[in-house]
Amino acid sequence: MTSVLIALADVGLGVQLEEQLAAAGFTTTWDAAQLEAPRSDADVVLLDADALGIKLATVAGAWRTRAHVPGLVAIGTSPLAREQAPRARVTLVTPSARLTTLTAAIRDAAQLRLAASLTWDTLRSAIGAPPVADEPAAWHPTVIAARSIDIEVPRAALRWYAQCYVTPTPRLDELRDDRVLSVPELEGAAVLDGTRTVAAHVRAGPLDPHGTARLLWLLGCLGAIELTPEVHDLATPQRRLLAELRAHIRARAARLEASTYYDVLELTPLAEYEEIEAAYQMLAARYAPQALAGHDLAGVTTLVKPMWALVEKARAVLVDHAQRGRYHDWLRQRMATLRTVWALAPDRVTAAAESFARGQRALGTGDVHRAMSDLAAACRSFPGHPDYEANLAWARYRVQIDSGRDRTEAALAERHTVEQLLLGCRPWPRALCALALLCVATQDPDSARWYLHSALAVDPTLPAAVQLARRLGIRRS
Repeated sequence: MTSVLIALADVGLGVQLEEQLAAAGFTTTWDAAQLEAPRSDADVVLLDADALGIKLATVAGAWRTRAHVPGLVAIGTSPLAREQAPRARVTLVTPSARLTTLTAAIRDAAQLRLAASLTWDTLRSAIGAPPVADEPAAWHPTVIAARSIDIEVPRAALRWYAQCYVTPTPRLDELRDDRVLSVPELEGAAVLDGTRTVAAHVRAGPLDPHGTARLLWLLGCLGAIELTPEVHDLATPQRRLLAELRAHIRARAARLEASTYYDVLELTPLAEYEEIEAAYQMLAARYAPQALAGHDLAGVTTLVKPMWALVEKARAVLVDHAQRGRYHDWLRQRMATLRTVWALAPDRVTAAAESFARGQRALGTGDVHRAMSDLAAACRSFPGHPDYEANLAWARYRVQIDSGRDRTEAALAERHTVEQLLLGCRPWPRALCALALLCVATQDPDSARWYLHSALAVDPTLPAAVQLARRLGIRRS
């Protein structure tokens, strides 16, 4: 008979559920004292999601570290409970749910209680083996037994991680060195590079879906892989690029809410056809569905098509004189309800460009105080322009170190400002060059090279970028 602990703060609800579940054939105990202090050896624990709130995942984790791992079901109705239940990897049932719904959730939790966490102890329990230390001597027999595990255990365990990225850890190399894995398992492990999610690996193989699920579950329990909702450990260019693309897409979706077509293409109303086409091509290189098709973007994938459709629409309207004229009429009526960086009056655009040019000349002659003054004027006329803001950050850094501020501290602050500014934008070569200079100042030459590559891909003749690339030893074909 399945034993159930009801760890609910509400006395009335706790007593009511205790009676109902007892009548349904369960051995039940209500104990509000165990709301945050796990100590029972019950088969299933009902957690009070409303009372626990943001602590739900922590308390669920504490229950899963017990020698007798219970199945967990959360009871609650609040928005916070709905938000926290997936993070705690528990099924959420409302207090008013039918008894059949609750009993079904309890039976599922009891059956799959060892699928809620990926640890060495749950792996040993799942194969019916006694607890032993997580040491190489125990790996071989454990892995052999795990190969015949009921597929429902890995499937249930991994469903919480379907959109998590799979990144190998040093333990995977240890398993290879100790020849713990079979040849097919080694082939499956060879493609785990941190750039694909669990769902993508299960679909792609090279093992069949059941084989891949078992392997990922086994490696997760052995600590040979990390499963994370964001790209983990950006030590490889592929992971860094993927993380950057995800950040750009999310930032762009937020940036373009209630914006204008000029903000979509990052152009001013003075832009002519050639500028519109150039902007479109730069956006396509970063945000077009075809450019992103080879990347596993996980949850942000749904943002790509509507975002690109907006770019296509903006381009179509702005290159057509009649449509553009009608759009300007619409803008005049709606501007108060829109957010814009780019839809500025022509005199402000011209004034900003002139101030920026003076600031660039001052930087070239080493007059950083004059440069900061002119670049600040450009930003006042045109706040948010990537080139203007990034170069102002570089000039501001130069002025700060002239006044005695710590170089690294000043550079880190300005670098963070520019990196946040450029998220969600198309590539801006001068801004990327300024960011690369700040990376050099923070003693991070690898990031400087990363941003310079992006700048030179757009404008391979930009003098400052070419000079810095030469200093950093970047070979250009």
